[in-house]
Amino acid sequence: MINLIIYPVFCFSFFYFLIRNRVDFLLIFFLSLSLYHWQIIGGEIILPPYRFEVSNNSKLILSLVYVTHTAITILHDLLNKNKLRVSFENLNVTKKYDLIFYILFFVSLILTVRALFVVGIDFVDKGDYSDALKDNGISMIWLHYPATMSILYATLTKNRNLFLLSLLPLFVYAYMGFRADFIVAIVGCITIYSYNVKFNSHKSLKVFLITILMFIFFSVYKITYYYIKDDNVNVVQKVFERSQIEIYSSPSEYILSTFFYNEWGQIASNLSLSSENYLDEYYDISTVLVGSIPYVKKFTSISEDDVRFSRLVEKYANPGFSYGLGSNIWAEAFAALSFPGVILFSIIFSTIIAYLNQMFYKPNLIYFSSLMLLSFLSFYVHRNDLTLAFAHAKNIIFLLIMSYLIFLFLKILRFGINRIET
Repeated sequence: MINLIIYPVFCFSFFYFLIRNRVDFLLIFFLSLSLYHWQIIGGEIILPPYRFEVSNNSKLILSLVYVTHTAITILHDLLNKNKLRVSFENLNVTKKYDLIFYILFFVSLILTVRALFVVGIDFVDKGDYSDALKDNGISMIWLHYPATMSILYATLTKNRNLFLLSLLPLFVYAYMGFRADFIVAIVGCITIYSYNVKFNSHKSLKVFLITILMFIFFSVYKITYYYIKDDNVNVVQKVFERSQIEIYSSPSEYILSTFFYNEWGQIASNLSLSSENYLDEYYDISTVLVGSIPYVKKFTSISEDDVRFSRLVEKYANPGFSYGLGSNIWAEAFAALSFPGVILFSIIFSTIIAYLNQMFYKPNLIYFSSLMLLSFLSFYVHRNDLTLAFAHAKNIIFLLIMSYLIFLFLKILRFGINRIET
């Protein structure tokens, strides 16, 4: 019976975005929502050796998100239907804020060089690398956040030099085995480059092929990362041995798991099992909201476990799974306020995406500094905790304030030097 809801809802959303026929961040949210939850739509979670039926609650939750996002997209399109069709080619953006984002790049570069100097690049396990940085007082956040912000700005302003420079810290970040913000950056860059492009254009085809190649690369890199960095291991032999273990019925199932089951199935499983097991008795959204305020955890009894929904997923929803479980923002919304919570979360996230998406028509410093948040919410929010969404916003605001103060200081210094010379 529940399929009579989710199938028509998905088909309506799919049909609207198809006839809408343009690439933007609202489309990216729809596509990522579908990718992360295609097993919910299909009715079966497949995570070898686990295979089980999707819960009815998860189908209703997903249907509500589709309906809300599509409705907000329609409203966005109605409000902007009379505006000039802006694209990457005809976008003329001021470059007066270049210095701010060069500052952000240098922050990332300097800390990355320091990190490499202190701990090197020989760690096979990314967890060991992260722990080594913490032991030396280096936060991973400041290695990649500023570079992600600067590369997105560089794409929007067509600043090739800043774009190439910003890739350096991000490549180091990805090489260490961390993919999240590197992927967020790439998705954002591709979307900006393709903004308002029609699906049947040559540019869309080119971007589609590039995206497929990158998807294949990161899927393969995820399973070969540890082998590549170990000189004593034969990568091909290890991958073959992995495909022969008992949880896979055949090598072909191992390939399917690598590309289609593991990444997306984990998040779909989190939604299905969490909504089926009703985690609301263990979850307190007020604690999460208060604990997400900067420095509150240092002065209260609130711990990291108290604000991370993924801890509840691992403990109460699917204990025993041999996967990196991650989280699911829609399962967290359901645990917080049941179905009204799903609608509320969806309205908030889709409205933010719609607002920032239409700021292409009037770009300003607020928009420039929000590109990373926009890309994160459009593509990656589904697999995250609410507190991590807050963390992205807090880190971006802090970095923007810091770099803007340096920007003002340099302007005042330059003004003073000019006055002295005259």
